[in-house]
Amino acid sequence: MARPGRGFVLTSAVLALAAGLAAAATQGLVFAAVTVVAAVYVAVLTTFGLRNTGIVAMVLAFGFAPMYRGAEGLTGGTVPPTDVFILLGILHLLPTFLGNRLKLPPVYVIGLLLTAVLSLVSVIVTGDLFNNAFYAGQWLFFIGALPIVIAWWRPHRTIVVWLLWAYLAGHLISTAKAITEGAVFANRYDGFTHHPNAFGLGGVTSIAIVLFLLHHHKDLRVRVLLLGVVAISLLSVSLSGSRAAIVVLAALVVLIPIVERSALMGVGLAVVGALGVLSIPFVIDASGEETALGRLAGGGTASGSDKIREAALEDGFARLWQSPILGSGFKDVEQYHNVYLEAAVAIGILGLACYLVVMFALARPLFTHHPLRRLTYIVWVFIGIAPTFPGLWDRTVWVPASLAALAMLTPETQNAPADPEVEPTRSQPVVPGVSPGRA
Repeated sequence: MARPGRGFVLTSAVLALAAGLAAAATQGLVFAAVTVVAAVYVAVLTTFGLRNTGIVAMVLAFGFAPMYRGAEGLTGGTVPPTDVFILLGILHLLPTFLGNRLKLPPVYVIGLLLTAVLSLVSVIVTGDLFNNAFYAGQWLFFIGALPIVIAWWRPHRTIVVWLLWAYLAGHLISTAKAITEGAVFANRYDGFTHHPNAFGLGGVTSIAIVLFLLHHHKDLRVRVLLLGVVAISLLSVSLSGSRAAIVVLAALVVLIPIVERSALMGVGLAVVGALGVLSIPFVIDASGEETALGRLAGGGTASGSDKIREAALEDGFARLWQSPILGSGFKDVEQYHNVYLEAAVAIGILGLACYLVVMFALARPLFTHHPLRRLTYIVWVFIGIAPTFPGLWDRTVWVPASLAALAMLTPETQNAPADPEVEPTRSQPVVPGVSPGRA
């Protein structure tokens, strides 16, 4: 039963807030925009409640992830919208999972702790404390804090699917913009992202996501829709001109029959691959030198990019040997266009080894029988793209890849209560070793 006067207090609070927002809106355009955002937030919070508001925030975070830096203008050019929504999501969801059990693999925990300690040491001894701490914090958040939050939260599989569909929607919107806008330079497209390579990476990540969703959805119409998403994502990879994206995509195709344990699929992919190799010259002639295949064959701006990357790698290794043990901090490491070299330069060779342990723990479930193992396809995309990509704390891959933490949980942990507001029903399929509705 409601307490006497509670309705009056809530009504008064809402009226006072509305009056305050209305007064703030008259102070200028910026205040008016902030007021609108605040009003929408209050409306969503009061309508859907704390937990559902947190889920909406996470869905928006995943939707902005494939174009996170290109959308920075929405928040004044300082913080990517993805970061804002992730933090809002965590704050709103925290009360719903604080009491959950959390048991992560020791290898992941130890690797992450050592990486954090070595990052702290590097930040302290290399100077420029604020900048180094800022970049180190971003890195540790996306390889550690966010996956841990996801594992602690243990969202219902339905919510996982929503998050992944939100990412696909974001990339499709970015692709639509690329097609309508045209090439940004050298006949390469970037959509809503900050660079064509990021646009191509969003396409490969979307295809990796589809590999999970195709297994989840049994409806033929949905599967056909997902195949359409694959076709559009392939187009975005080609339009981006990203050679790394096309190579990682090829490696992903080779990986599929191994993971799915299907000899028939392996033969089919081999035939398709052979036909693809034979058709490459014709595709390049038809599509142009600045597409991903054209640049992979050495056309367009590929040679110029190679020279720039080679010079950056030389500088990176020279900086690494100046302080190979403790590293020399995170400042300007993105210029080396190699995630592994960036990590070694920042926190030393031992730190790189610890980072690789973290990656191994997240990637290993792909070759197990875990019901959520296909989420780790996304981690393997990052592992493949990392040698050619300046993305130590990139959100394009790491936001959806954080879901791979769910595949590190044992079935016993998954069976523990995770979301008190989600009750399993008899109509939900039962997966061996996993509680109903928690696959």
